[in-house]
Amino acid sequence: MKILNMEEFIIEAGMQVLNGPRDMSIYDGKAFECACGETHNFESWMDVRNFVTTGVNAKMMVVCPNNSHITTLIKTKYKFLVVFNGFESIAGNKGV
Repeated sequence: MKILNMEEFIIEAGMQVLNGPRDMSIYDGKAFECACGETHNFESWMDVRNFVTTGVNAKMMVVCPNNSHITTLIKTKYKFLVVFNGFESIAGNKGV
């Protein structure tokens, strides 16, 4: 995972999904690597923004549950297009 300043982080995230927030509760309880260095379980309240990605994947910016200044850009991974196979942590920002 790359640790980026906020400007680079937003560029890495790409285009934000504009048709309203998606329901990400299906991923609740699934582990992801956070920019803080720990592994956390995803909870839909952590989802700040959704971004455009390819195929069936979802890409989202999540807030660290231990430090609200830390955000991580994660993407879902699927096996055979239907079996959830975890999160890929793409980039992080440690805020101020």
